[in-house]
Amino acid sequence: MKVFVLDASVAARFLLVEDLSEKAELVLEDFLAGNLELLSPELLIYEVGNTLWKSVERGFIGLDEASEKFSYFLELKIPSIVLRVEDYKKALEWSIKNNATYYDGVYVQCCLKTGGALLTADDVLYKKSRETIPTVHLRHY
Repeated sequence: MKVFVLDASVAARFLLVEDLSEKAELVLEDFLAGNLELLSPELLIYEVGNTLWKSVERGFIGLDEASEKFSYFLELKIPSIVLRVEDYKKALEWSIKNNATYYDGVYVQCCLKTGGALLTADDVLYKKSRETIPTVHLRHY
């Protein structure tokens, strides 16, 4: 079974209509059907919550809708990858070496730890991470 480490750029598209949302829907369908395994760092929950907050702040959705979407996301129960102190340090090193955010470094480290491929819709992360780990852009799913 294919294993992906899911980043927030894809997870947000499970909940909000954006470019490539139809591809994200395919990923979600495959996950729910048991055709692929999705993993994520615990960080993903915070990033998804922040994305929903931004959507409310910008007037794209209301508070009730954001709350419903967040509950739905949490009910998906995407398994969290447990990182250790050394993993967090390696994520920082990768981020510094690649001029990338620490968040991106955490996703890369999760892939290195689990052997899963990164699934992202973030063009910058896609370009930077594929030199280190197997990376799939959502548009190619």
